[in-house]
Amino acid sequence: MATVITHNDLHRLTEKLRRARSLDEVDQQCTEFCTLTGFDFYSYCVTIPTILTRPDMIEISSYPKKWQTLYHSKGLVKIDPTLIYAETHHTPTTWSEIVHSCHNEKNACKYIRNAKKHGLKSGITFPLRGNVGNIAVLNLASKKTSPLPQTLIDTALVFGTLFANHVHDAVLRIFDEDLLPIKKKRLSHRERECLLWVAEGKTTWEIAKILKIANRTVSYHLENIISKLEVKNRQQAVAHGLMMSYISHRLDWEPPHQSKALVRTAS
Repeated sequence: MATVITHNDLHRLTEKLRRARSLDEVDQQCTEFCTLTGFDFYSYCVTIPTILTRPDMIEISSYPKKWQTLYHSKGLVKIDPTLIYAETHHTPTTWSEIVHSCHNEKNACKYIRNAKKHGLKSGITFPLRGNVGNIAVLNLASKKTSPLPQTLIDTALVFGTLFANHVHDAVLRIFDEDLLPIKKKRLSHRERECLLWVAEGKTTWEIAKILKIANRTVSYHLENIISKLEVKNRQQAVAHGLMMSYISHRLDWEPPHQSKALVRTAS
């Protein structure tokens, strides 16, 4: 399990990922990265939150075929401890640390036992994030039983963090526009502003005053948002807007000088 990767190797692989136009090209770079860092397998998976209860998923993997078949047929994605870890963490970790943190969880223990039977005995997990609310993970796996040599872990952590982000960018770029339905749902700047203020609990009248536009213009934008996101109401539009990062902090906004401007008085 010796590591032979150099900074020149990393630069070469990441440059190829920058130019990649297919998943086959990404697979080639991931496979070579495994070889250079002393690992046997890799797996990359990203969830695209088009629907909260049924997100789209993109996956490329060199895991054993029998394991991949079992993983999909049994819906093991729901209990995959590496994905669960990625939902709440940003830093890479070893599988032994994940095992230690969830040793009392029945589903996680069952998953880990099954993975080991299929040759996935140890590894490192790299959590990833994207700009549309997606969660992704790159796993490097070994046939060798834990604990992995510290030199192997150190090398993988140093080189793998940067490499994993390049893989993530390459996959999302390849699936941009034509293949990712979430990317087709473009909201204009004004639509994003309206959605932001809906999320802040503002009424149509209040949003119109804040943005200095007519009430009917606000209603028009909100109707467009609901249509584009294929949702039923404003509340669901806000939920999807948060998932897709259409709603974000506004550091450039200044509140009105007079708070009375947002208070509607009875005639």
